Amino acid sequence: MAAVKHFSASADPHEIHQYLKADGIVVIEGAASCEDMDAVVEELGSIASGQTFALAAKSKLFATKHLMNPLYIDLVKRVLTDTCIIYYEQERTVSISEPQVSQTSILSAQPGSAPWGLRRQDECHHITHPAKREADFGIAYAATDITKDSGAIRVVVGSNNWTDERDPTEKEETLIELRKGDAILCLGSVFYGQARNTTDSPSVLFNAFSTPGYRRQEENQYLAVPWEVASQYSSEVQRFLGYYVSRPYGGAVEHMEPLDYLKVKGDWSKYIPVDLI
Repeated sequence: MAAVKHFSASADPHEIHQYLKADGIVVIEGAASCEDMDAVVEELGSIASGQTFALAAKSKLFATKHLMNPLYIDLVKRVLTDTCIIYYEQERTVSISEPQVSQTSILSAQPGSAPWGLRRQDECHHITHPAKREADFGIAYAATDITKDSGAIRVVVGSNNWTDERDPTEKEETLIELRKGDAILCLGSVFYGQARNTTDSPSVLFNAFSTPGYRRQEENQYLAVPWEVASQYSSEVQRFLGYYVSRPYGGAVEHMEPLDYLKVKGDWSKYIPVDLI
């Protein structure tokens, strides 16, 4: 059983990135305050058993603060940003595709709940392993203490470097316990899951995964987070939810940046063209 590296919330992102490439997963201690976790729970009201989606729509605090955690955003950009060279009529231009939210959800292990089976998050994106480029990168906050008895996170450390022909075995699993406010950061190519909850109390995780801007989101953010909700967020959050062009042209509307299109309501006469390459 391999150990999982723990870091503080103020750790160097470069060092964390190196461990992520080797192990596929790390723990960030004190990634959020206990008070913030309680505040998100209060925003949500009742929490259903199992996995429920659209957390970014259901909790403004999560969407504006925890989804945008500076350490997570730094590492999202390191892991998922993609650059390519565009040729057009004897000119070459660098196009950068920035990451976007793929899905946000709540994972609730109720007393007596069955284990959540091992899987790779990037299966949605048809990845061949080991991945040449990561397709998913996530963060999951412990909204309660997570123990070996209450639904610990199951992970196969280093499985992000395995081929698709290799299946995980029980003896290769590591169980991760978290204190309230701790978080895991994990690559989509690592096998992970959740253990059975044999206690009398539920355990709750707040979860978000991101994907490159040129890939399809696992959860359609424009329906999961209606514009009426997204419009209350900052442009930084809106862009991360997908309201931007993945260079050169991915996600454009009438050849406009989506946020510009919404500002002028599609009226070309009010739009100042920008170079989408």
